[in-house]
This record gives sequence, C-alpha cells and structure tokens, in this order.
Amino acid sequence: MTTLQIVSYESCGKTALCAGIGKKLINAGKKVGYIKPVNLTEATSPDNCPDAVFINEALELGEDKQQVCAFNISQEKLWHDLSEDADSFAGKIKSACDRVAAGRDILIIESPGSLKNDQVSSLACYTIAEKVNTRVILLICYTTDFRDADVDQVIKKFGERLVGIVVNQVPEGKLSAVKAQCEDYFKSRGVNILGILPESRPLLGISVAEVAAALGAEIISSREKSNDMVENVMLGAMTPDSARDYYNRKRNKAVVTRSERPDMQLAALDTSTKCLIVTKQKPSMPVMVKAEDKKVPVMVVNKDINEIVSAIEQALAKSRFQHPQKLTVLMSILDSRFDFKALNSALAL
Repeated sequence: MTTLQIVSYESCGKTALCAGIGKKLINAGKKVGYIKPVNLTEATSPDNCPDAVFINEALELGEDKQQVCAFNISQEKLWHDLSEDADSFAGKIKSACDRVAAGRDILIIESPGSLKNDQVSSLACYTIAEKVNTRVILLICYTTDFRDADVDQVIKKFGERLVGIVVNQVPEGKLSAVKAQCEDYFKSRGVNILGILPESRPLLGISVAEVAAALGAEIISSREKSNDMVENVMLGAMTPDSARDYYNRKRNKAVVTRSERPDMQLAALDTSTKCLIVTKQKPSMPVMVKAEDKKVPVMVVNKDINEIVSAIEQALAKSRFQHPQKLTVLMSILDSRFDFKALNSALAL
C-alpha cells in the first residue's frame, strides 16, 4: 500500500488536487482512500471539515466523517500536541491513517494549512510524512517565487519522499514560459515537475446559492438552478444599444442592475447569465416572465450596487472546491496538464 501526501507551500488547491488524483486513480481501477488527519479550526465538531466531507462523497469512498477528518483542532492545541506530546499525538495520526488505508491500494493524505510562514502546519506536515512514511507532492502557487530559498529548504527537508512539484493557477498566456522556467530550475535539482496547471475561472466560482447567502438575499425565481456556478460579476450597462455586446464579454455571470432598468435586465437575460440581482424592489412582470423562461434565478437585494458587488467579490475570493462541476472541470485540466504516468511510476502503481 502506498501513501501520498499533498502539501502546499501557500494555500492554493490542496483539496482540488487530492480529489483530482483520487478520481483519476479510481477510474484506473485502484482502491483509493483519503484522509485529512488534521483540520485546523477553532471548533471541535467533525462537521467543520467540509473539504474532506466533499471528497468522501464525490469519490464515493464510503467513510464516515470522523474517519476522513480525524482531528479538528486549533493551532494552539496542535502546537501543544506536536511539541509537548509529540510521540503520542503522532501515533494517533498514524492510527487514523492506517484505519482508512486498510484494504486500499493508495491512501491520499491532505496536509493541514500551508508551509509558508506557518510553523505549526509545517511541523504537522513533516510529522505526518515521517510517522506515516508518505510520498509527497508539493503544490506551489504561481504567485510564489519558486526559486525562493524557503521553497528550496522545503524540498531539501522532504528529500527522497518528494515525488514532484505542481505549480497551480498559472495564467493561460504564461504556461509555456513557466513550464520552461520550472524545468530549468527543478530538474537541475533532481525534482520532477508533475504539472503546470492553468488558472481556471470555473474553479474559482461560487454557486448561485452562495451568492444569495453572501447577500442575505432570497431567490425568488428558478430556485432549482441555485447550484449553478457563477464565475463573474457584471454591473448594468449604460445604454440599451450597448448592453448585449457588453454582457457577452463574460460568461456564467451574476448581473447586478437597478430596479428601474428593466431594459438592462432583459438584455442581460439574453446572454450567459447565471443569476440576476436587482436592487430595492422586484423586477417588472416582463422581466420575471423572461427569467422564468430562461431558468435564471432572480434576487432582490436592499443594498446599493457597490455593497452588492463588494459582497460577491469577497465571496468569490473565498471560494472552495466543494462542487461536483468543479471536479469535472479539474479532471479535464489534469488529463492534459498533469503527468500521471510519472506519478504512477514514482509510486509503483
């Protein structure tokens, strides 16, 4: 049985990579287990580990919540356990991992936190790697300077455990350049490059229901579409003549308009709009009829436009991977951008 640990230098997609690799291996006929042994939280309820719960359900692993998320723990408590009671706590982690690994070909472990400027998460990651005897993939965000001395130190600490690195969220136009730079830098250090993954708007989106929650709004039409994904937010255009061209610039968007502009609302509904957000009062009957016909959810929000846009942007900035559509998008990216052959070879799968 092989154990693969996904570690990130900065927070940028650990859960997604765990899910994507797990799904690919399952599709190849492997028996896969998954665990997030340590979940950093201020709460103690096992319900506060939504990433692990999503992967368990999406990959149909059949574990209970306590199995896939063994310890919900604060940073302070984790630091105490790792520094004052290290052997005992590390043993508990290993036991939790062993239980999920039983009968599997591979166990995927999602590490807590990130390594950059986080001594507690770093200690936990290195402890898990040593105690459970894992192989490691290091995930690096495009915005990180991969030539940083601290990144080099992480690579040295993992040593032969390191299977390879993945660079995530690379702008489409920079993929070739980043790939060349990484090959030049990492291969000279004997480190495999498993993937250079592009930035993807669908993976950064949130559901219509999450938009409504961020705004404290009620969906008043097509509630059955509340799980659709919103990738962009746009304001109402200035004039009806320019509206359709303007709205066609972005797909899968939330459109925010003033209540007194039904012309803008109708124009938005003729384009790729996932939800219509209107200020102050319910849209006119023609708008509501068209929204129902197009199956576009409508919300009425008693806030000004700047507040609405700011709330949606904040929600988008905190988007998580917990959506089946995102897994489908990710699998397509990994099929073309991730070196599964090299991974399988390194793990002897």
